[in-house]
Parts: sequence; structure tokens; C-alpha cells
Amino acid sequence: MREGSGALERGEWASARACFAAALEAGDSPEAIDGLGLALWYLGSVAEGIAARERAFEEFARARRCDDAARVAVWVSHQHMVGGRASAARGWLARAERLLEGIGDCAGHGWVAVERARHAEHVSEQAAHARRAIEIARATGADELEVFALSMLGRAEMSAHRESGMRLLEEAMVAAAAGRVRTVNVLAEAYCNLIIACTSAGEWERATEWCEIVDEFARDYAARPLLGACRAIHADVLIATGHWSEAEKSLDTALATHARYVPEVGAPAVASLAELRVQQGRLADAEELLGGREEHPPALRALALLRIAEQRPEVAVELLRRGLRSTVDDAVRATQLLAPLVDARLACGALEEARENAEQLAQLAHDSGIRLVAARAKLAAAHVALADSAVDEAADCARQALAAFSILSMPLDAGEARLTLAQALAGDSPEVAAEEARTACAAFRDLGASRAMDRAASILRDLGAGTGGRPRGGGDLTAREREVLELITLGMTNARIAQTLVISEKTAGHHVSRILTKLGVHNRTEAALHARSAG
Repeated sequence: MREGSGALERGEWASARACFAAALEAGDSPEAIDGLGLALWYLGSVAEGIAARERAFEEFARARRCDDAARVAVWVSHQHMVGGRASAARGWLARAERLLEGIGDCAGHGWVAVERARHAEHVSEQAAHARRAIEIARATGADELEVFALSMLGRAEMSAHRESGMRLLEEAMVAAAAGRVRTVNVLAEAYCNLIIACTSAGEWERATEWCEIVDEFARDYAARPLLGACRAIHADVLIATGHWSEAEKSLDTALATHARYVPEVGAPAVASLAELRVQQGRLADAEELLGGREEHPPALRALALLRIAEQRPEVAVELLRRGLRSTVDDAVRATQLLAPLVDARLACGALEEARENAEQLAQLAHDSGIRLVAARAKLAAAHVALADSAVDEAADCARQALAAFSILSMPLDAGEARLTLAQALAGDSPEVAAEEARTACAAFRDLGASRAMDRAASILRDLGAGTGGRPRGGGDLTAREREVLELITLGMTNARIAQTLVISEKTAGHHVSRILTKLGVHNRTEAALHARSAG
């Protein structure tokens, strides 16, 4: 048992499994069953790991070891929740609560409060449960519970108040690094709370720093399920900061990991990849990714962006309104939906409704102090002002949005702000407007953002200016990509390309996708035409 516990702390999962299995041969004990369950989960045997810990709960409860039983029940509840089994998750949480009935404050009550925070729909409710857990942890001397609850409170606070939330998250991380957390899964959860909060609030530098730490942590401890989640979050950072090819690799890793270990938690990664495909102009690919995921919250924004791109803004409005009903007091999540809702409303000709949504964004920016929210609010205000022919106001808001997105190192959004500025300046300063649009077009070309590049090219045509050339040129292609491009010009499908080059069809598809992006073309026909014209 001692060897198994030490192996768990060191992340030596196979050794831990062997030790606990040997201990169980000498007779059942809840500790051995519990340790075996954790080792199995980290080895990637997710279902077996959950089943073992469910059995450990029964043994702890039978022995009236309420703290241990509640801690295990909460973990089981969370695993069912992330696996999409909400009813089972609620049932396990209820079992933990019933076990603690009539028992005074103990660490078990704190673990239940933490899980209540994770189940809560409203940020204020999350924060209240997390504060309760912190109080119990400090009263009972439960260090790991306190650190975890601090990270939960910080994540909740970050959604509404940037500064206070970040202080709490960093306090939790310092405490964890100081050795107050020895259990790997508690430390992993605290790490995840930090990077999710940083990413959603646009704190890219902090998010990148912690993503690297967590990625290293997941590799060192061979925590396969955690590695998939980390890669998905890191991909969001890479997409926002313009490193799209790296983001695709991270998402591929995340989706492969999720598919093998916990398929149900892959929705955010799928939604991120779908958004990227929309920006690349690959709408059919985005549609395929999102098929059947209409009710997953992460997919609502991606679906709405797809419908806007397809010139179906009325559908986008409904999707975004549906998503907003679940955000309540979460400023970050609301912002992610309100910003495209403004554009969808304007596309529908609903200027006053768009203005109301833009004002909601501005209020969220004021209340939260989150720089990303403020930047999106200014861009939304610029779009509304431009639609209302208030060009001076539109130009002023666009300049502020451009400055904010530039500071945040978000090239796509900065380009969108620059393009809005060009539209506002077109009447009085057409030469300056053309220069702004040309600069935006170049940024979009570098990213491979074909839809945005098309809008920039349209504005430049209206101004009587050129785009500076669309294709990036075959010189950017690797040797393998040039081989694939030659086969595309022969009319080969992905399956035929794969057979010819002795690679998988999936790999062939990846090569084709990268070729389209690098050449700045929409489809295989345009790629073939470009190849022929370039000799």
C-alpha cells in the first residue's frame, strides 16, 4: 500500500496498479481499490478506473469513513459529468450529500461544496459554493481542498472580475507549487482551472506560460486524458494569436486523445476546429465537424459563425440567443456570443437590436475590467456606428479596437478592426482607407483567413485599389505538398492520392487542407489552376 501510494504521487501509474493489485490479493481494502481506480484512469482505462472508484466509495461508506467516501463520490460525479452523463453525476453527488447528513462540518462537506460549484449554472452560485469549501478547508486543515477551492473561486471570479479572479488563481498555483497538494488529480484540476480562465479572458501570455507547464506536467505524469484537454485549450491560444498551423496540430492531438479515452469531452476541441475552418473558408468541413452537435454549448458559437458565413444570419441569431440564455452572469461566455450576435443582427437589418447588444457588451467590459471584452465591445460599437452612417464614431471605435487587439496579439481580430476603420474612412480619406484595407488583407493572407481576405479584397475594389496579390505561392509548400498538388492537378481524390503515395487517407486530407490554406484558394479546382499557371 505504501509503495502504491508513493507511485501515485510520482505518477508511476503502472507501478501503482501493480502494487494495489498485489495489496488486494491479500484482502479487500477501500484504499487499495481507490488507488487502483486512479491508476487505471491515468493509464487511460477510464471506464475501469471509474468503476473501481465507485466500488471504493461503497467500501468507505460501509466503514463510515465519510470524508474519504465523499471525496471519492465527488470525483466519480465529476467523471460522469464530463462524460455527458448528467443524471448519473447528480445521483453521485446526492449520494455524497446523504452520507454526510447529520455530520458536522468536515472535509467531506467541503468536497461536496466544490462539486456543487462545478455543477452550478450561475457564476454567483459557483463562487458561493467555492467560498463555502474554502471556509471548511481552513477550519479542518484540509490543504488540498483549500487549494482546489481557491482555483474554483478564481475561475468563477475571473468570469466577472479579472483582477480579483487572477489573484485567487495565482494564489492557488503558488500554494500548489509549495507542496500543499500531493494528489496528482487535484493538482491537475487546479492547473486546468487556471489555464481555462486565462484563455477565456484573453490572457494569452499567462495562458501560454501555464499551458506549457501543464503540458509538461501531463507528459511527465503520463496523464493521457489530461493531455487531450490541455492541448485543446492551448489550441485556442494558438488560434487567437495567429499560429494556426500549430493550432491544428494541437487540435489533432486533442481529438485523437479524446476519441481514445473520453470521447464525450471533445466538443470544445471540435468547435474550435470548426471555427478555424469557417475562417479559412472551408465551410463544408465546418458543417461536417458540427453535425449533430447543435445542443453542445461550445458548438453554438461555431454554428452561428458558420450560418453567418453562409448568409443565413436569422439562424445565427436564434443559435446565439439560445446560447446566451445559459450564460447569465458569466461575462466571458456572454461576450463570446454577444459579439457575433451584433454582426448577425446587422446582417438581418435589425440595427436597434444590434445597438442594444453592443451596449450590453460595453457594460460587460466596464463591469469586468477584462481587456478582451473591452476590445470586442469597441469593435461591435464600430460596426453598429458604421451601419448607422456615423462614420466618425465608427472610425474612433475601430481605432480603439485595433489598438486593443494589437496589444493582445490577436492578428485576425486586429485585421477585422483595421478593415472596419477602412470602411469608416472610405468617404473622406480613400487613400488612407485603401492603405488600411491593404494592410488588413496582407495579415489575413498570412493567416490563411480566406473569408476575411475576400472581404478586404471587395473593399479594395470599391476603393479602386489592388490587393497586392492573393496567392502565397508554391514556394511555401513542402516537397510532399508539391507532390500532392501535382496529383490534385490530375483530378485525384484524397483516397487515390493516399494510395499513390502510400499514406493514409486522413494524412492526404491534411496535406490538401494545408495546400489550400497556403495558396489562399477555396477548393481543389482553384489549387489546380494555380499550379498550372505557376508551371
